[in-house]
Amino acid sequence: MSAVSFKKIEKPLTISQQIVAKIEATILNKEVLPGQKLPTEHEMCKMFSVSRTALREALRMLDARGLIDMRKGSGIFVADYTHAHASKPMGLFLEMNFDKSYVMQIIEIRQMMEPDICRLAARNRTEEALLDLKQNLQEFIDDEGGSDRHAQLDLEFHSKIAHASGNTILPLIMEPLFNLMPKVKALIVSHVAHVKGQDAIDYHQAIFEKIKAQDEDGAYQAMAEHLEVAKADALKLSEILETKE
Repeated sequence: MSAVSFKKIEKPLTISQQIVAKIEATILNKEVLPGQKLPTEHEMCKMFSVSRTALREALRMLDARGLIDMRKGSGIFVADYTHAHASKPMGLFLEMNFDKSYVMQIIEIRQMMEPDICRLAARNRTEEALLDLKQNLQEFIDDEGGSDRHAQLDLEFHSKIAHASGNTILPLIMEPLFNLMPKVKALIVSHVAHVKGQDAIDYHQAIFEKIKAQDEDGAYQAMAEHLEVAKADALKLSEILETKE
């Protein structure tokens, strides 16, 4: 008797899933472009030779994915797939699974990415990006809104640097991580007593000045030093939390 064994054949795609696959491929292949109107439900039922029930289920799935825009009374359009559509699923995953083990992992990723992002920002920043960063820095200095507002301004500063880099993919990659910064900050502030808002202001000021001067190496080093402090705080947090277990 042969030792070979085969797994059972999985159920084939449902009719709705097949419709989704065909419409999705048409959109991804740019056979239809954002803003372009798709055929009516009646026309698509005839094209696919399927029931309206199967088609509507497929359209609901495509709508949920952000690929189409179903406008009542106007028709079905290819959606403009935005930055938010791409980053939101990752953000939701990280938010739902966030725990203390993420703190150090987030810092590690930021250390790998942000100094080089800062270097790019120093190289490519525009006057508009500089003004945006300067305004954030001033709000950070003037902030009296408490730790929540402080944490929000902190993440916005780092996000603005990613945008200032001139690489449009970087903000997309970093945004889900930046959005976790207030949670990380809240944990650190509540457990690591020495953390001071002035420390962050000083580092942000130094980073801003290096970006403004288009000092690429200086910007890299300033961000690296900033994140070394964040890493030290994260390590202390981990030690404190471990003693409480």
